[in-house]
Amino acid sequence: MLKRALPFLFVSVAAAWEIDIFGGPQVEHYRGWVSYKGDPADVKKDLHIKDRVKYFAGFNLHHNLSLLFIPLPDVRVEYLQVKSDGYGKARKSFTFGGIKVYAQDKVYSKFRFNQFDTTFYYTPLSLKFVKASWGVGLKVIDLKVYIRSETLNQLGLTSIGSTTKTATIYLPYLYGAIRGNFLFLKPFAEGKALKVGTNYFYDLRIGLTLSKEVVKNVSLSLGGGYRLQRYRVDDIEDVSADVRMKGVFASLGVSLTF
Repeated sequence: MLKRALPFLFVSVAAAWEIDIFGGPQVEHYRGWVSYKGDPADVKKDLHIKDRVKYFAGFNLHHNLSLLFIPLPDVRVEYLQVKSDGYGKARKSFTFGGIKVYAQDKVYSKFRFNQFDTTFYYTPLSLKFVKASWGVGLKVIDLKVYIRSETLNQLGLTSIGSTTKTATIYLPYLYGAIRGNFLFLKPFAEGKALKVGTNYFYDLRIGLTLSKEVVKNVSLSLGGGYRLQRYRVDDIEDVSADVRMKGVFASLGVSLTF
């Protein structure tokens, strides 16, 4: 009975599968502010968060599967590491969680904003030289902000001289992308974004990939581009922020067809 039903549940199971595995470094320039049960602290002028070079990695899964004659979406999974720290004098006084930092106090801070993205998308436009995709996804952010007043610690007030805020933030989004294909050159632009009330974010990338088949069913790619992100949240788990990250990136990938 089950064997008879399977052909009607899944079709095109014999069609080709393609998986793209990619990763590379990304420059991250940080700007903006963050607050936790208190006043906004500028990530540069108060917290002195340093710009860093981190990395991203992920994969794309392309297929032609259907369920009950409804095409199933392709899947893209990606991880981005966002992690930095800083040391310097606060420009102004501010309260962050359980501590009070005064202007000109020496402050040590750590910032983590790691991102896990899962996107489900279709490609309704697929021509020889251009493809366009749309879909939906979920961004999971692993947030941690640690601030320590070196001034209070030097005065022996260690118990009230530091505070930490951790949170897991879930951000659904709409996804869109357009990709060109000219011989071995593949320019692309893609974006993820959502706005709900005063809260919004966007994650945009433009770039160029060079791809070449090295052996049958195996292609290598080398690419690069520019990425821009902005996150504006208002009182989510007692955290408010307007944080921007931007910078160039490079990627190396391999594509396998089965």
